[in-house]
Amino acid sequence: MADNEEKTKSEGQPAKSEGQPASPPAPVPAPAQKTAPPAAQPAPKPPPAVQPRAPLTKPPPKPPAPGRRNFLKIMTVVGGILGITPFIPYGAFFTGGGAGSSLERQRIQKSDAVFANVNNMVPDSAAIFVYPRTNDPKLDAEPFRRYQLIRLAGAHGGDSREVSSFRAYSMICVHLWCLWDYVPGREVVIDDQNIVGNLECPCHGSNYNVLNGKAYIGPAADQTPPNDALASLPLEVDAAGDIWVTPPNTSFDQNGIVGIGREV
Repeated sequence: MADNEEKTKSEGQPAKSEGQPASPPAPVPAPAQKTAPPAAQPAPKPPPAVQPRAPLTKPPPKPPAPGRRNFLKIMTVVGGILGITPFIPYGAFFTGGGAGSSLERQRIQKSDAVFANVNNMVPDSAAIFVYPRTNDPKLDAEPFRRYQLIRLAGAHGGDSREVSSFRAYSMICVHLWCLWDYVPGREVVIDDQNIVGNLECPCHGSNYNVLNGKAYIGPAADQTPPNDALASLPLEVDAAGDIWVTPPNTSFDQNGIVGIGREV
């Protein structure tokens, strides 16, 4: 029985031939190698701090030079008035004469309808008159026709009967075209000179030298020439003592332009 079992086992297995080499042993896996941990990397440097930049701002524009500002003012005023010359009578004053009249020799008639004469104007006094006069009440009421005839104080030669005793200035202030007035007896100091009688604009405080019509205080005095002096009229006194206006020269270096100015 036992022999039969041994025989059965041996029959189920292939016979080994003699001289056949034995099978090589199964390879033994190599032990896993331990890997060293990676070297620590240096910490990254923080980025440089960004300095805040000041906001870009444009420099303020430079104000126009006085000469350019003066030129622009003249062009703006004259251009605007000439543009509406056909529609209002004031425009004619900037083109050589008042509406309905011409710049001619005229005897001065004061606002009380009396003709000005050296005998009816005392030193340090003034009288309003119209030039050029048309005898049309509507036209003659235009402010751009208003002038003041001033007889200087005695301290400035007003006692003389000569034409040098008198001044005639447009009443239109060269600042914003208000009407100034003459204040007799007012004593002021201009360039270290004592002056009697003063021209004062009530709107913004411009004051003018009675001797030459140039502004010496107030906004008109801050304007550049010729925008800092009143337009004037040339005068003459005849043998009878009557005072006349002769045709003015409206260039800036002569009698100037009403409301714009004159070189002094």
